Amino acid sequence: MLALASRTWRRLVSEPLTWIDDHGRLPAGRLSVETQTTIVLVVACGVLAVMSYGVLSPKIQDAIAGSLVALVKDVDPEAGAALAPFRPLLRIIVWSIGAFTTYFCVPALIVTRLFGHRLSDYGLSFKGIRRHLWVYFVLFLPVFGMVLVVASAPDFQAKYPFYRDPLGIEDLIVWECFYALQFFSLEFFFRGFLIHGLKDRFGRYAIFVMVIPYTMIHFSKPFYESLGAIGAGSILGLLSLRTGSIFGGWLIHVGVALSMDIAALLHRGL
Repeated sequence: MLALASRTWRRLVSEPLTWIDDHGRLPAGRLSVETQTTIVLVVACGVLAVMSYGVLSPKIQDAIAGSLVALVKDVDPEAGAALAPFRPLLRIIVWSIGAFTTYFCVPALIVTRLFGHRLSDYGLSFKGIRRHLWVYFVLFLPVFGMVLVVASAPDFQAKYPFYRDPLGIEDLIVWECFYALQFFSLEFFFRGFLIHGLKDRFGRYAIFVMVIPYTMIHFSKPFYESLGAIGAGSILGLLSLRTGSIFGGWLIHVGVALSMDIAALLHRGL
């Protein structure tokens, strides 16, 4: 048993980490590795600050959603009245679009315009992911099982779903689509921009540099989610560097989020 565990650890962890240190460097860009590393770290701090104080602010979300409803009412009172019940949905759509702008658009512009790299160099590629899909599926199964176990817990019910009271299946589907967009943006920022932008300077340790802020953004969630973020962030970071793709991590996030929302709604009797 010990020998099997040792072989498994070597194959799944030690060898991929060694490969990361020896391969997968970014193509030559416009800036030195030192300058690029500095920019990635400073931009990451700015992005996280904007997310915390701007995009995640309920007051800002509600103000923008209310302005949109008021604007539609001014143009067409009937349409505005029909849109008003969906103000909670608009508020979290504002959050999703804000996350896309902050987590994806800003880093993507820096990667392409400042660094002179392709987005595919930062994980926006399907190359290498196909033969690793089984790994993502295996990772998803225990998380899905954990969701089923904790779905009835008070702290879980207090947090999920983010869209608390869907009016019907249509607006729930709209919400899940924007939820998936937010996860794509998050994956690109943490497992794309941060991981690949730092790997030439830190090698395998770029994973753990990324995991620190990734864990911290979970501090408003139940304690077990913050703990889980350490392991999940590390594994998904390793896979992003090994496969060159963020899409497997995105699929896991979407699958887990969808199952969490559905489980929470079912336990509420909806």
